[in-house]
This record gives sequence, structure tokens and C-alpha cells, in this order.
Amino acid sequence: MSPYQEALAWIDRHPGTGSTISLVKLVLSLWNAEFGFSFRECIHNLDEDRTALALRMVTHFAARGEDSELVAAGHLLCRDYPHLWEIAEVGDAAKEKRRAALEAEAGARDRG
Repeated sequence: MSPYQEALAWIDRHPGTGSTISLVKLVLSLWNAEFGFSFRECIHNLDEDRTALALRMVTHFAARGEDSELVAAGHLLCRDYPHLWEIAEVGDAAKEKRRAALEAEAGARDRG
């Protein structure tokens, strides 16, 4: 069983819990670079076993990249947790807006 499948099994057995939300955030963050939750935010409330699962997911991703199991898990969780996707979209838009403003300020200083 892949770590993504293990996470999906946990999520399915423990809907609505803090650990479930954290694992969903991590899977979605690995699946889509625009999903902006930090690793710290994804593991801050996990117990030792769920933290170990999170580390297995990150290690799996580092070794294999976005594989078919991650894509399948991402699609499923995006459908089942749309509010987290919406939060991520808002956060990403805010980051992009701030980044553009900082670049514009730096450009103005360079010209001035």
C-alpha cells in the first residue's frame, strides 16, 4: 500500500478530525504546487504515527514525483474537501498579488 492509499484509508475512517484535515492538506499540497499549506501546518497536530505517515508521503513524493496514486488521491480529496481547495486558492491569489506589489516596488526603487 502506498502512503497515499494509507492516508486515504485514515481519512476515510476519521472524517472531520484535525488529523484528517492535516493529511488532506498535505496530499493536496503535494499534488498541486498552488495548494499553499506549509509542511509545518500539515503536521502540527499529528500524533507520532500520522507524522510518520506524512514523512512517508513526502519521501515517496521526493523519490517518485507526482505518480498516478497521488493524482488519484488529489482528485478524490479535492472533490471531497472543496473548502480546503477554496482556502488554498485565496491564499495563492493573495501571495501572487503581494509578490507582484513587491516586484513593482523593487522596480521603482531601481529606476529611482
